[in-house]
Amino acid sequence: MLKVANKILTILFVTAAMLFCGCEDTLERIESNAYINNETVKGESKNCAVVLRAQQGTSYTITIQSEGDWAHFSGGVNQIEGVMEATDKVVYIYFDKNASGQSRRASVYVDFSYGGTFSLFFTQESYDSTIAINREWAELPVCKNENDYIFNTHFGTLGIKSNARNYTYCFDPKVRASLWVAYPLHNSHMSGEGNRNYSSFGYDPDVENAVQANMTKSYNGWYDRGHQIPAADRKCSQQMMDQTFYATNMTPQQYKFNQNKWGVLEGRVRNMVCSDTLFVVTGAYFGGTHHSSIDSQTTDRSGNVCPTATHYYKVLLRTKKGNTGLRIDEVKDAAQLRAIAIWLEHKNTGDDTSITAADCMSVAELEDIVGFTFFPMIDDSIEAKVKSAAVPSEWGIN
Repeated sequence: MLKVANKILTILFVTAAMLFCGCEDTLERIESNAYINNETVKGESKNCAVVLRAQQGTSYTITIQSEGDWAHFSGGVNQIEGVMEATDKVVYIYFDKNASGQSRRASVYVDFSYGGTFSLFFTQESYDSTIAINREWAELPVCKNENDYIFNTHFGTLGIKSNARNYTYCFDPKVRASLWVAYPLHNSHMSGEGNRNYSSFGYDPDVENAVQANMTKSYNGWYDRGHQIPAADRKCSQQMMDQTFYATNMTPQQYKFNQNKWGVLEGRVRNMVCSDTLFVVTGAYFGGTHHSSIDSQTTDRSGNVCPTATHYYKVLLRTKKGNTGLRIDEVKDAAQLRAIAIWLEHKNTGDDTSITAADCMSVAELEDIVGFTFFPMIDDSIEAKVKSAAVPSEWGIN
């Protein structure tokens, strides 16, 4: 019994000695660190974050220095202090859109009571006030505030999302039609409860009725109410399908062109989808010479003059493999992307449904014709190469 008691006393003595000598030294202390989540922020951004990591209980001080005090913490202060209640903490820095015309830089200093000082910085790019919409959507062309164009995006239900983007358009009141409609296309968009029999043609609630075409019935003459984003591309929900029947998505299309050649092209585009998403821009061009089978204009049911397009086009972009899991701006190799433009003359095409290589051109060539810049989200280092290449066979077109 004495030996056992002595052994227990020895263990207790050793344990006590370890504690007395500072057993915390045997535990790994978390190394303090600080960084800014994005060192370059866009001109329209309004905040960024300082990410702190340190031992719980460590105190910190963060100071911001910016010319004119354009960057600050909540409440407009330039310095805050605190204690790490957990090992990780995010502190937000706030600022306004940068319309100065040049980039601006702010310095951020983080002092920990244990672990030293970190000198950080971030740069906010200049905000371009001429851009109407600046969103990180791969299908979105450059949207400039010019020519009284109206830009808008409709949102709707897609699966569990109640506010997924449906499509964006550039509406020109002078022709009572959109010059382009841009949208993502994925298998998830093309199946669901949407039924066109329940949809009705009508005015877009986000645009003044007076500048839209009255779509209660079709255009006068041999012209259908031609969708730019097809209804069949939005079967995912009745809400999204209904939005494709807005007047801002309609143009007067010669009925045989709409129902035959154009309709077949729409179906072929649906067959080009991939897991990474296909990005589509559909456009109507009013600046060319009309084919002899097309009137230069028609009227809607209110007698409003509605010019007819001389050409229609579709611009397509996707990854070549189709299953990379990458955003378009994350792709740094031009060989991983493929893009093409399909350009069709608007005319009575009869029963012809063919789409051939002769109907195709590069995105760069189409940009020169229509004056819009497509797919600006492509990385700058590869954008020109992607847009200048067009291989119809990659899209099943011969």
